[in-house]
Amino acid sequence: MTKDLSIQWKRDDYVSISGTIDEHANFDALLSRRTDILYIDLKDINRINSSGVRKWVNAIEKLEDVELHYINCACPVVDQLSMVPEFIGKKCSVESFDAEYVCETCNNTQIFTLVVGYDIEPGLKSYLDGPEKFCQKCKNKLEFNHNPDSYLFFLSKLSKKRKK
Repeated sequence: MTKDLSIQWKRDDYVSISGTIDEHANFDALLSRRTDILYIDLKDINRINSSGVRKWVNAIEKLEDVELHYINCACPVVDQLSMVPEFIGKKCSVESFDAEYVCETCNNTQIFTLVVGYDIEPGLKSYLDGPEKFCQKCKNKLEFNHNPDSYLFFLSKLSKKRKK
């Protein structure tokens, strides 16, 4: 069973979106308020299908005059950021995103939220690996559990303007 899409305004410039982005997604609540800058928290997106991608892109195009900041992008969002260039709006930046790591020693899986410009540099031509992380259980080095070149591809399109 999929979780319906939920859009919750936390402040005038901060909205949290959770659930599944699919053919049933309705972004009217996202488009109902106007602001110059909008932070969109995508931590609790659990799935996005192709119809959902189309609905998202259409909604973001309607916010073309708004400076968008994607924060806490869940793994399904990151997949779309790298596969569908239009998933990031024209005036949009990605502030932070989730990445999964696995410990080859104890088989522990952990998800870390990486901050762009602090944990990982934007604007590189390619990415060979994610930032180094260590297992919370056994303290051994974790392995990045994604193909870095494809998972982190969206970062190559982001500006290097950020400061560490």
